[in-house]
Amino acid sequence: MTLDPNILNSLHHHTANLHPELSLIRRALHQHPELSGEESWTSAFIAEKLEKLGLLVQTRAGGFGIIADWITDPAKPTVALRVDMDALPISEINDVPYRSQVPGVMHACGHDVHSAVGFGTAAVLAELGKNLPGNIRFIFQPEEEEITGALRMIRAGALIDPVPRAILGLHVAPLPVGKIAWTDNLFLAGFEHYLAKIIPGDRSAASSEKLDAVAKRCCQVIKGFNRWTLPETRDEMQAMWKLMQSNDPDLQHFTIFDASTDEEDLIARRGQFGIGIKAASHALRRAAIGRVKASLNTITQANQTHYQLEPMGSMPDVRNHPELVQATLPALRQVIGAPNAIQLKAAFPFNCEDFAYYTKLIPGAMYWVGAANPQKGQFAMLHTPNFDVDETCLTTGVMAMSALLIGALQQDF
Repeated sequence: MTLDPNILNSLHHHTANLHPELSLIRRALHQHPELSGEESWTSAFIAEKLEKLGLLVQTRAGGFGIIADWITDPAKPTVALRVDMDALPISEINDVPYRSQVPGVMHACGHDVHSAVGFGTAAVLAELGKNLPGNIRFIFQPEEEEITGALRMIRAGALIDPVPRAILGLHVAPLPVGKIAWTDNLFLAGFEHYLAKIIPGDRSAASSEKLDAVAKRCCQVIKGFNRWTLPETRDEMQAMWKLMQSNDPDLQHFTIFDASTDEEDLIARRGQFGIGIKAASHALRRAAIGRVKASLNTITQANQTHYQLEPMGSMPDVRNHPELVQATLPALRQVIGAPNAIQLKAAFPFNCEDFAYYTKLIPGAMYWVGAANPQKGQFAMLHTPNFDVDETCLTTGVMAMSALLIGALQQDF
Protein backbone atom coordinates (compact mmCIF):
# COMPACT_ATOMS: atom_id res chain seq x y z
CA MET A 1 0.00 0.00 0.00
CA THR A 2 1.25 3.47 -0.91
CA LEU A 3 0.98 6.58 1.24
CA ASP A 4 -2.00 8.91 1.18
CA PRO A 5 -1.15 11.80 -1.21
CA ASN A 6 -1.70 14.37 1.52
CA ILE A 7 0.71 12.58 3.85
CA LEU A 8 3.23 12.22 1.04
CA ASN A 9 3.09 15.94 0.28
CA SER A 10 3.47 16.73 3.97
CA LEU A 11 6.55 14.52 4.25
CA HIS A 12 8.26 16.24 1.34
CA HIS A 13 7.27 19.74 2.51
CA HIS A 14 8.28 19.37 6.15
CA THR A 15 11.52 17.55 5.34
CA ALA A 16 12.61 20.20 2.85
CA ASN A 17 11.93 22.97 5.37
CA LEU A 18 13.80 21.07 8.07
CA HIS A 19 17.02 20.47 6.13
CA PRO A 20 18.95 23.56 7.35
CA GLU A 21 18.30 22.55 10.97
CA LEU A 22 19.27 18.95 10.27
CA SER A 23 22.58 20.12 8.84
CA LEU A 24 23.28 22.22 11.93
CA ILE A 25 22.45 19.30 14.21
CA ARG A 26 24.63 16.89 12.28
CA ARG A 27 27.55 19.31 12.31
CA ALA A 28 27.21 19.99 16.04
CA LEU A 29 27.27 16.25 16.69
CA HIS A 30 30.23 15.83 14.36
CA GLN A 31 32.18 18.50 16.23
CA HIS A 32 31.49 16.87 19.61
CA PRO A 33 32.00 13.11 19.10
CA GLU A 34 31.93 10.81 22.12
CA LEU A 35 33.16 7.25 22.41
CA SER A 36 31.00 4.29 23.38
CA GLY A 37 29.76 4.61 26.94
CA GLU A 38 30.66 8.32 27.10
CA GLU A 39 27.76 9.83 25.13
CA SER A 40 26.63 12.25 27.86
CA TRP A 41 26.77 15.50 25.82
CA THR A 42 25.30 13.80 22.76
CA SER A 43 22.41 12.35 24.76
CA ALA A 44 21.59 15.63 26.50
CA PHE A 45 21.79 17.54 23.19
CA ILE A 46 19.37 15.17 21.44
CA ALA A 47 17.01 14.76 24.39
CA GLU A 48 16.49 18.51 24.69
CA LYS A 49 15.52 18.77 21.03
CA LEU A 50 13.13 15.82 21.27
CA GLU A 51 11.42 17.31 24.31
CA LYS A 52 10.83 20.55 22.40
CA LEU A 53 8.95 18.53 19.80
CA GLY A 54 6.56 17.34 22.48
CA LEU A 55 7.73 13.73 22.68
CA LEU A 56 7.68 11.80 25.95
CA VAL A 57 11.39 11.43 26.61
CA GLN A 58 13.14 8.98 28.93
CA THR A 59 16.87 9.57 29.37
CA ARG A 60 19.67 7.52 30.94
CA ALA A 61 18.23 4.34 29.45
CA GLY A 62 20.87 1.63 29.26
CA GLY A 63 23.57 4.18 30.05
CA PHE A 64 23.19 7.32 27.95
CA GLY A 65 20.36 6.00 25.79
CA ILE A 66 17.08 7.77 25.05
CA ILE A 67 13.61 6.28 24.60
CA ALA A 68 11.23 8.88 23.15
CA ASP A 69 7.58 8.28 22.25
CA TRP A 70 5.22 10.14 19.94
CA ILE A 71 1.79 8.89 20.99
CA THR A 72 -1.29 9.58 18.89
CA ASP A 73 -3.55 6.91 20.43
CA PRO A 74 -2.38 4.33 23.01
CA ALA A 75 -4.89 1.86 21.57
CA LYS A 76 -3.16 1.93 18.18
CA PRO A 77 0.00 -0.02 17.26
CA THR A 78 3.54 1.27 17.80
CA VAL A 79 6.59 0.94 15.56
CA ALA A 80 10.14 1.89 16.49
CA LEU A 81 13.14 3.56 14.89
CA ARG A 82 16.58 2.85 16.31
CA VAL A 83 19.54 5.18 15.73
CA ASP A 84 23.02 5.01 17.23
CA MET A 85 25.04 7.86 18.72
CA ASP A 86 28.64 6.87 19.51
CA ALA A 87 31.86 7.76 17.70
CA LEU A 88 35.20 6.07 17.03
CA PRO A 89 38.80 6.49 18.27
CA ILE A 90 39.99 7.92 14.93
CA SER A 91 41.73 11.26 14.30
CA GLU A 92 39.92 13.30 11.66
CA ILE A 93 41.91 14.74 8.76
CA ASN A 94 39.08 16.61 7.00
CA ASP A 95 39.62 20.36 6.65
CA VAL A 96 36.00 21.43 7.21
CA PRO A 97 34.38 23.97 9.57
CA TYR A 98 32.61 21.18 11.45
CA ARG A 99 35.74 19.10 12.01
CA SER A 100 35.89 17.13 15.25
CA GLN A 101 36.99 19.22 18.21
CA VAL A 102 37.92 16.16 20.25
CA PRO A 103 41.48 14.94 19.61
CA GLY A 104 41.57 11.33 18.50
CA VAL A 105 37.80 10.91 18.34
CA MET A 106 35.63 11.21 15.25
CA HIS A 107 32.23 10.33 13.84
CA ALA A 108 33.80 8.11 11.20
CA CYS A 109 30.86 5.71 11.01
CA GLY A 110 28.10 8.23 10.37
CA HIS A 111 26.32 8.04 13.71
CA ASP A 112 26.10 11.83 13.67
CA VAL A 113 24.07 11.45 10.47
CA HIS A 114 21.95 8.69 12.00
CA SER A 115 21.12 10.82 15.03
CA ALA A 116 20.24 13.85 12.90
CA VAL A 117 17.99 11.66 10.73
CA GLY A 118 16.37 10.25 13.87
CA PHE A 119 15.58 13.71 15.14
CA GLY A 120 14.36 14.81 11.72
CA THR A 121 12.06 11.81 11.43
CA ALA A 122 10.61 12.62 14.85
CA ALA A 123 10.09 16.25 13.85
CA VAL A 124 8.39 15.40 10.56
CA LEU A 125 6.11 12.74 12.03
CA ALA A 126 5.21 15.01 14.93
CA GLU A 127 4.00 17.56 12.37
CA LEU A 128 1.58 14.95 11.05
CA GLY A 129 0.14 14.57 14.54
CA LYS A 130 -3.14 12.68 14.66
CA ASN A 131 -2.90 11.88 10.95
CA LEU A 132 -0.41 9.15 11.84
CA PRO A 133 -2.01 5.68 11.88
CA GLY A 134 -0.31 4.81 15.18
CA ASN A 135 2.52 5.62 17.56
CA ILE A 136 6.27 5.93 17.04
CA ARG A 137 9.05 5.06 19.47
CA PHE A 138 12.51 6.53 18.87
CA ILE A 139 15.42 4.60 20.37
CA PHE A 140 18.66 6.59 20.49
CA GLN A 141 21.24 3.96 21.38
CA PRO A 142 24.73 4.34 22.85
CA GLU A 143 27.60 1.85 22.57
CA GLU A 144 26.90 0.40 19.14
CA GLU A 145 30.59 0.30 18.27
CA GLU A 146 31.21 -1.89 21.31
CA ILE A 147 28.15 -4.04 20.40
CA THR A 148 26.89 -3.65 23.97
CA GLY A 149 24.32 -0.89 23.53
CA ALA A 150 21.39 -2.80 22.02
CA LEU A 151 21.22 -5.35 24.81
CA ARG A 152 21.45 -2.57 27.40
CA MET A 153 18.58 -0.70 25.74
CA ILE A 154 16.48 -3.86 25.57
CA ARG A 155 17.09 -4.49 29.27
CA ALA A 156 16.09 -0.87 29.94
CA GLY A 157 12.67 -1.49 28.37
CA ALA A 158 13.09 -0.20 24.82
CA LEU A 159 10.88 -2.97 23.45
CA ILE A 160 8.13 -3.05 26.09
CA ASP A 161 5.25 -0.86 27.32
CA PRO A 162 4.23 -1.06 24.51
CA VAL A 163 5.87 -3.79 22.46
CA PRO A 164 6.55 -2.30 19.00
CA ARG A 165 5.14 -4.37 16.17
CA ALA A 166 8.33 -3.67 14.19
CA ILE A 167 11.66 -1.86 14.44
CA LEU A 168 13.58 -0.10 11.68
CA GLY A 169 17.18 1.07 11.47
CA LEU A 170 19.49 2.85 9.04
CA HIS A 171 23.17 3.14 8.23
CA VAL A 172 24.97 5.51 5.88
CA ALA A 173 26.88 3.86 3.05
CA PRO A 174 29.29 4.79 0.24
CA LEU A 175 26.41 4.67 -2.24
CA PRO A 176 25.38 7.70 -4.31
CA VAL A 177 23.51 10.25 -2.25
CA GLY A 178 19.76 9.98 -2.74
CA LYS A 179 19.78 6.18 -2.89
CA ILE A 180 18.37 3.76 -0.33
CA ALA A 181 19.50 0.13 -0.51
CA TRP A 182 17.39 -2.68 0.89
CA THR A 183 17.38 -6.44 1.24
CA ASP A 184 14.60 -8.75 2.34
CA ASN A 185 16.92 -11.25 4.00
CA LEU A 186 20.48 -11.07 5.32
CA PHE A 187 21.56 -7.48 5.88
CA LEU A 188 24.74 -7.99 7.93
CA ALA A 189 26.19 -11.28 9.11
CA GLY A 190 26.92 -12.20 12.68
CA PHE A 191 30.23 -13.60 13.88
CA GLU A 192 31.82 -16.07 16.23
CA HIS A 193 35.02 -15.35 18.14
CA TYR A 194 37.47 -17.85 19.61
CA LEU A 195 40.64 -17.70 21.67
CA ALA A 196 43.27 -20.18 20.50
CA LYS A 197 46.33 -21.18 22.48
CA ILE A 198 49.33 -23.16 21.29
CA ILE A 199 50.69 -25.42 24.04
CA PRO A 200 53.81 -27.62 24.17
CA GLY A 201 53.60 -31.25 23.14
CA ASP A 202 53.42 -34.02 25.71
CA ARG A 203 57.18 -34.66 25.69
CA SER A 204 58.55 -31.24 24.89
CA ALA A 205 58.94 -27.86 26.55
CA ALA A 206 58.61 -25.31 23.77
CA SER A 207 59.86 -21.81 24.38
CA SER A 208 57.53 -18.81 24.29
CA GLU A 209 59.21 -17.75 21.07
CA LYS A 210 58.38 -21.07 19.41
CA LEU A 211 54.78 -20.98 20.64
CA ASP A 212 54.41 -17.47 19.30
CA ALA A 213 55.93 -18.47 15.97
CA VAL A 214 53.44 -21.34 15.62
CA ALA A 215 50.60 -19.00 16.55
CA LYS A 216 51.66 -16.52 13.86
CA ARG A 217 51.84 -19.31 11.29
CA CYS A 218 48.31 -20.39 12.23
CA CYS A 219 47.09 -16.83 11.75
CA GLN A 220 48.70 -16.60 8.33
CA VAL A 221 47.07 -19.82 7.17
CA ILE A 222 43.63 -18.90 8.51
CA LYS A 223 43.67 -15.46 6.91
CA GLY A 224 44.79 -17.09 3.70
CA PHE A 225 41.39 -18.81 3.45
CA ASN A 226 39.74 -15.51 2.55
CA ARG A 227 38.13 -15.15 -0.83
CA TRP A 228 37.02 -11.60 0.03
CA THR A 229 39.04 -8.70 1.45
CA LEU A 230 37.83 -5.36 2.76
CA PRO A 231 37.80 -2.76 -0.05
CA GLU A 232 40.38 -0.06 0.65
CA THR A 233 39.79 2.33 -2.25
CA ARG A 234 36.66 3.97 -3.58
CA ASP A 235 36.87 1.98 -6.82
CA GLU A 236 37.12 -1.28 -4.88
CA MET A 237 34.19 -0.27 -2.71
CA GLN A 238 32.03 0.62 -5.69
CA ALA A 239 32.84 -2.71 -7.30
CA MET A 240 31.76 -4.48 -4.11
CA TRP A 241 28.42 -2.65 -3.97
CA LYS A 242 27.74 -3.45 -7.62
CA LEU A 243 28.47 -7.09 -6.89
CA MET A 244 26.04 -6.99 -3.96
CA GLN A 245 23.30 -6.04 -6.42
CA SER A 246 24.04 -9.05 -8.60
CA ASN A 247 23.27 -12.73 -8.14
CA ASP A 248 26.90 -13.67 -7.55
CA PRO A 249 26.66 -17.02 -5.70
CA ASP A 250 30.10 -16.72 -4.08
CA LEU A 251 29.22 -13.43 -2.42
CA GLN A 252 25.80 -14.71 -1.37
CA HIS A 253 27.59 -17.54 0.47
CA PHE A 254 30.61 -15.65 1.79
CA THR A 255 32.84 -16.58 4.70
CA ILE A 256 35.29 -14.12 6.25
CA PHE A 257 38.20 -15.35 8.37
CA ASP A 258 40.28 -13.26 10.75
CA ALA A 259 43.09 -14.29 13.06
CA SER A 260 45.69 -12.26 14.94
CA THR A 261 48.01 -12.29 17.93
CA ASP A 262 48.06 -9.55 20.54
CA GLU A 263 51.13 -7.60 19.52
CA GLU A 264 50.66 -5.05 22.30
CA ASP A 265 50.82 -7.49 25.21
CA LEU A 266 53.90 -9.65 24.70
CA ILE A 267 53.65 -11.33 28.11
CA ALA A 268 50.03 -12.38 27.63
CA ARG A 269 50.65 -13.80 24.15
CA ARG A 270 52.68 -16.98 24.71
CA GLY A 271 51.11 -18.71 21.77
CA GLN A 272 47.68 -17.14 22.09
CA PHE A 273 45.70 -15.62 19.22
CA GLY A 274 42.17 -14.64 18.39
CA ILE A 275 40.02 -16.09 15.62
CA GLY A 276 36.96 -14.43 14.13
CA ILE A 277 34.55 -15.98 11.65
CA LYS A 278 31.78 -14.19 9.78
CA ALA A 279 29.63 -15.98 7.24
CA ALA A 280 26.36 -15.67 5.39
CA SER A 281 24.74 -18.43 7.45
CA HIS A 282 25.19 -20.38 10.66
CA ALA A 283 25.89 -23.52 8.62
CA LEU A 284 28.75 -21.76 6.84
CA ARG A 285 30.19 -20.64 10.17
CA ARG A 286 30.11 -24.24 11.42
CA ALA A 287 31.89 -25.40 8.27
CA ALA A 288 34.44 -22.61 8.66
CA ILE A 289 35.43 -23.52 12.21
CA GLY A 290 35.81 -27.13 11.04
CA ARG A 291 38.24 -25.96 8.40
CA VAL A 292 40.14 -23.91 10.97
CA LYS A 293 40.44 -26.88 13.33
CA ALA A 294 41.75 -29.10 10.55
CA SER A 295 44.47 -26.57 9.75
CA LEU A 296 45.39 -26.09 13.40
CA ASN A 297 45.75 -29.85 13.76
CA THR A 298 48.12 -30.00 10.78
CA ILE A 299 50.27 -27.05 11.88
CA THR A 300 50.55 -27.98 15.54
CA GLN A 301 51.34 -31.63 14.85
CA ALA A 302 54.12 -30.60 12.48
CA ASN A 303 55.59 -28.46 15.28
CA GLN A 304 55.22 -31.00 18.13
CA THR A 305 52.59 -28.83 19.81
CA HIS A 306 48.87 -28.93 20.54
CA TYR A 307 46.18 -26.29 20.58
CA GLN A 308 43.21 -25.32 22.71
CA LEU A 309 40.20 -23.45 21.30
CA GLU A 310 37.80 -21.54 23.54
CA PRO A 311 34.59 -19.79 22.35
CA MET A 312 34.71 -16.11 23.28
CA GLY A 313 31.35 -14.78 22.13
CA SER A 314 29.15 -14.42 19.11
CA MET A 315 26.79 -12.03 17.37
CA PRO A 316 23.57 -13.05 15.59
CA ASP A 317 22.82 -12.08 12.01
CA VAL A 318 20.87 -8.98 11.10
CA ARG A 319 18.20 -10.56 8.92
CA ASN A 320 15.55 -8.24 7.61
CA HIS A 321 12.01 -9.51 8.03
CA PRO A 322 10.94 -10.36 4.44
CA GLU A 323 7.24 -9.61 4.86
CA LEU A 324 7.93 -6.30 6.63
CA VAL A 325 10.30 -5.18 3.86
CA GLN A 326 7.93 -6.13 1.06
CA ALA A 327 4.91 -4.60 2.79
CA THR A 328 6.64 -1.23 3.20
CA LEU A 329 8.51 -1.19 -0.11
CA PRO A 330 5.71 0.65 -2.00
CA ALA A 331 5.88 3.54 0.48
CA LEU A 332 9.68 3.70 0.21
CA ARG A 333 9.59 3.77 -3.59
CA GLN A 334 6.85 6.38 -3.55
CA VAL A 335 8.69 8.83 -1.30
CA ILE A 336 12.20 8.65 -2.83
CA GLY A 337 11.36 7.48 -6.36
CA ALA A 338 11.46 3.85 -7.48
CA PRO A 339 14.86 4.11 -9.28
CA ASN A 340 16.43 5.27 -6.00
CA ALA A 341 15.38 2.16 -4.05
CA ILE A 342 18.13 -0.37 -4.77
CA GLN A 343 17.68 -4.05 -4.03
CA LEU A 344 20.74 -5.89 -2.76
CA LYS A 345 21.06 -9.62 -3.36
CA ALA A 346 23.87 -10.09 -0.84
CA ALA A 347 25.01 -8.58 2.43
CA PHE A 348 28.13 -6.44 2.90
CA PRO A 349 30.50 -9.13 4.22
CA PHE A 350 32.74 -7.15 6.55
CA ASN A 351 30.55 -5.39 9.12
CA CYS A 352 28.24 -6.47 11.92
CA GLU A 353 25.55 -4.61 13.86
CA ASP A 354 24.03 -5.07 17.31
CA PHE A 355 20.70 -4.11 15.72
CA ALA A 356 20.56 -7.91 15.41
CA TYR A 357 19.49 -8.20 19.05
CA TYR A 358 16.32 -6.21 18.41
CA THR A 359 15.41 -8.29 15.37
CA LYS A 360 15.72 -11.48 17.40
CA LEU A 361 12.75 -10.28 19.45
CA ILE A 362 10.48 -8.42 16.99
CA PRO A 363 10.27 -8.04 13.19
CA GLY A 364 12.83 -5.56 11.94
CA ALA A 365 14.63 -4.17 8.93
CA MET A 366 17.70 -2.02 8.36
CA TYR A 367 18.45 0.11 5.31
CA TRP A 368 21.58 1.60 3.73
CA VAL A 369 21.35 5.36 3.12
CA GLY A 370 23.55 6.56 0.27
CA ALA A 371 25.77 9.47 1.34
CA ALA A 372 28.56 9.73 -1.23
CA ASN A 373 29.15 12.57 -3.66
CA PRO A 374 32.57 12.13 -5.31
CA GLN A 375 32.27 15.47 -7.14
CA LYS A 376 32.39 17.16 -3.74
CA GLY A 377 35.08 14.85 -2.37
CA GLN A 378 32.59 13.16 -0.03
CA PHE A 379 33.03 9.40 -0.32
CA ALA A 380 31.32 8.14 2.87
CA MET A 381 33.98 5.44 3.33
CA LEU A 382 33.24 4.08 6.80
CA HIS A 383 35.86 4.00 9.56
CA THR A 384 38.32 6.22 7.68
CA PRO A 385 39.89 9.50 8.93
CA ASN A 386 38.46 11.44 5.97
CA PHE A 387 34.91 10.13 6.30
CA ASP A 388 32.38 12.75 5.23
CA VAL A 389 28.96 12.80 3.59
CA ASP A 390 26.83 14.87 1.26
CA GLU A 391 24.27 16.22 3.70
CA THR A 392 21.50 15.74 1.16
CA CYS A 393 21.46 12.24 2.67
CA LEU A 394 19.80 13.77 5.74
CA THR A 395 16.74 14.65 3.67
CA THR A 396 16.68 11.26 1.95
CA GLY A 397 17.06 9.47 5.27
CA VAL A 398 14.25 11.39 6.95
CA MET A 399 11.83 10.87 4.07
CA ALA A 400 12.68 7.19 3.78
CA MET A 401 12.44 6.42 7.49
CA SER A 402 9.23 8.42 7.87
CA ALA A 403 7.59 6.61 4.97
CA LEU A 404 8.75 3.20 6.15
CA LEU A 405 7.48 3.79 9.70
CA ILE A 406 4.08 4.88 8.42
CA GLY A 407 4.02 1.92 6.07
CA ALA A 408 4.80 -0.44 8.95
CA LEU A 409 1.85 0.98 10.88
CA GLN A 410 -0.49 0.56 7.93
CA GLN A 411 0.45 -2.91 6.74
CA ASP A 412 0.09 -6.46 8.03
CA PHE A 413 3.21 -8.59 7.78
